[in-house]
Parts: sequence; structure tokens; C-alpha cells
Amino acid sequence: MKKLLSINTNILFDIITKNIDVGIAIIDKDGYLVYYNKAMGEIEGFDSNEVLNKHIFDLFPSVDMKNSSLFRCLKTGKPIYNDLQSYINKKGKKIYSIITNIPIIEDGEILGVVEFAEDIGKIEKLHKSVNNWLNYPKLNNPDSNADRINHYSFDDFKTCDKSLLDLIEKVKRIASYGSNVLIYGETGTGKEIFAQSIHNISNRRNKPFIAQNCAAIPENLLESILFGTEKGSFTGAITKEGLFEEANGGTLLLDELNTLPAYLQAKLLRVIQEGYVRRVGGREERRVDVRIIATVNENPMELIKSQRFRQDLFFRLSTLYICIPPLRERKDDIFYLADYFINKYSTVFNVPKPKLSKEVSNFFMEYEWKGNVRELINVIEYVMMTVEGDREIRLRHLPVYLLEYLEKENIQKKEIIHSSYSDVVNDFEKEMILNALIRNNWNVTKTARDLNIKRQTLQNKMKKLNINKLK
Repeated sequence: MKKLLSINTNILFDIITKNIDVGIAIIDKDGYLVYYNKAMGEIEGFDSNEVLNKHIFDLFPSVDMKNSSLFRCLKTGKPIYNDLQSYINKKGKKIYSIITNIPIIEDGEILGVVEFAEDIGKIEKLHKSVNNWLNYPKLNNPDSNADRINHYSFDDFKTCDKSLLDLIEKVKRIASYGSNVLIYGETGTGKEIFAQSIHNISNRRNKPFIAQNCAAIPENLLESILFGTEKGSFTGAITKEGLFEEANGGTLLLDELNTLPAYLQAKLLRVIQEGYVRRVGGREERRVDVRIIATVNENPMELIKSQRFRQDLFFRLSTLYICIPPLRERKDDIFYLADYFINKYSTVFNVPKPKLSKEVSNFFMEYEWKGNVRELINVIEYVMMTVEGDREIRLRHLPVYLLEYLEKENIQKKEIIHSSYSDVVNDFEKEMILNALIRNNWNVTKTARDLNIKRQTLQNKMKKLNINKLK
């Protein structure tokens, strides 16, 4: 005990903040980030080296003095607990979190604010999984739970890519055989749509379909959720079926299987081979008849090579192996999907349907779409909120992170640069000057010093870009 208490508090702080599953950020009294842990980066889509010593207004375009809980806490010096926040980072990512802000006060002076954040999506996933495990009803009709989180069909997988359309037809022909399935595709390619669609055309379609994201649940809880528990197996344990027993006769989707630890992969392999499960803390072997559909977001061969995926488990799961190519390899789908979702959001937002301008079309073709279809959907949704009745979607309508990408990569397409360069530069310059003015309370002299330009130069730019002090 004495040895533990003698550890330097800085070391303890470092251990706690690096490993806790709660986002922690600290800003100084001027709004600059001075601390940012890994969990906060996962929530907000940044690495710490991207944000440290940066002003929060530069990182989050949707945040200002009026809606920022951090600045509200700075101004009042009072804590803010469990505040529901939604905002957008400069990469265009929408963030939904529960925020607690605590002021840092010394000798009556507010020095900064500590922010604690929890990802709402992660909380919802954990709550849903635990709630399903604890409270999933046992109904008299064995088929009555067949609609559980299962509503997609192959009609929902939008594509004009011939190879994918051929793959879908092939899968439709053999899905009824009941063999296990392994789906490989990068994040955002539509793996779960495939999984649910396979179940819905199989002979098990009137039986349960149960999905579990293996990455969303702590390792020690995941074993109990999958295989069930017997009362007394650990403190507080109750007798409970696992997902294998609940899915009996139907389909169990194990999403992001590559995050499953080695010992659980071994236990899963045994269930597949023998068709029996043993609950945690139990002795009885229980017969289960479950079709497993597993998904991975990394190349299975690379996972096997790096010993993150058992080769024997791969062979057991990959009777039907499906590879969904990333969006960047399906050029025709980029425009097909963009047009589909422009149509959709023009209806949702009740705005006229704009066209993609030539420069945006060219950019979409060049961009690598690491977030795949999911990223494209988010981009189109964002654009349709900012296009404001314009007939064409121009580069200036895109999320800031895409404009930064465009500038950084300096895409060598004359038609893009010629028609959009001045617009892009002006938009960037105006946003940068506005953020600097806000940081310096509209003091032109301090802002010019902050931007490392002459005061007269700043005034000329403000006039040129029509920047006026906010009323």
C-alpha cells in the first residue's frame, strides 16, 4: 500500500488517462487544447498530435462561443454535468457525446477546463447488447423473435458494379444451403447488409437473427454474452443463455470477428466443430444449431499471418467467402450512389436537387474514400445541408476535411484547379481569419500578430472577404 501511494502522481495520472475508456481533454483559458487522451481521439476522430496547441474553433467548425459548453464553463466557473452534445469536427465527422466540464480554478482564477466525454453510440451499443443478454424475452412461439434487428435485403445494397451484382446473384443461389459465411470488407462497405440479406433468403429466415459486434463489448463480458453463464460462476452471475442458445435454429452474426481474443476464437472453433456450448461456470454441454456469419474489416490472410486470426477458424467459417471491394475500386458506383443519396436527401430536406459540378465529380473520382459508402453518404448529407439552393454542388460545399485533403494532395487535374482554386483559397482564408478574430475577441492588432501578417494586410483581407464583426 505504502509503495503504491508513493508513486509519483504524474505517473498515476498518465496510467489512468491513457487506459480509461472515457475521453479526457483539457483546454487553457484561451480555448487551446493542452491535453487530449486516446479515448477522446477515438470519440472525435483525431490523434493527439493533430489537436494539441490548437484552438477548439479551428478543430470544430460547428462550435462557437454560444454553443460551446467548454466556454460556458470557462465563463461561469461552474461545472457542467452530463450535457448531451452534437457537433461536427473539421473532417466532417458527426459526433454525439455526453459531456462533463469541470473548471480548473487556482486562487480564484479560472485557468482552464477539463472535459470528460462518453461516446453515445458506444453507450447505446453496450446498453443494447447487455439489455438483449439480460432481458431478451422467451416467447411461446419459437419463431416470434425472427425480426430481431433484421430488416435488410439485397435490394438495400445499392450498386451498379457488374462484379458486385454478379456476386449478389451467386450468393442468392447458394445462401439457402446453410453453410457458415465469412465476409471481408473495409469499414463502411455494407457487410451487415449482406449478412442480413443472406439470412432473409435462407431456410432459416423465420428463425432468430442475432448480431453482435465483437469490438463493442469488453472482453470479459463478451464470453458471457456469447456462451451464457451459470449462477455462481462469478460474483453476481445469474443463470442466463448466451447468444448461441438464443440464436438456436437461426443465424448469429459476429461482426468484427478479428477483434476477438485468441482464447475466445478457440472456444468459438470448438462450438463450430462440435455443435455444443458450455456456459461460463457450467458443466452441461448444450446442443445448438446455428449458422454463423462472421465479418472482418482486414484482409484475412494478413490477419492469419500476424496471428490475429486462427487459420483453422478461417477454414471453418469461410465455406462461403465473400469479399466486398472498397468504393475506390468501384468508380461507377461513386456517381451512382452520389446521385441516389442526393435524390434521397433532397426529399428528406425538401430542397431542389442540385447537380455535381465538374470539379466535384473529378474530385470524387480521385478521392480514396477510406470510409467507403458510409463516408460518401455522410458527405452527401453534409453537402445537402450546406448547398442552400445552389444549382450545383461545388468544392466549397464539401466538408472542411475534404478541402484540406484537396489542398494537401494537390490533385493534378487542370479542370479542378482552374475552376475552383480561387474559391477554395478564399473559403480557407476567410475561415482561418474568422477563427483567429474570434480567438482574439476581434482585436485586429492581436489577430494580425497571431496570423503573422501586418495589421494593414489583415484589414485589406477582411474588406476583400467581407468579414465583419458579428453583432
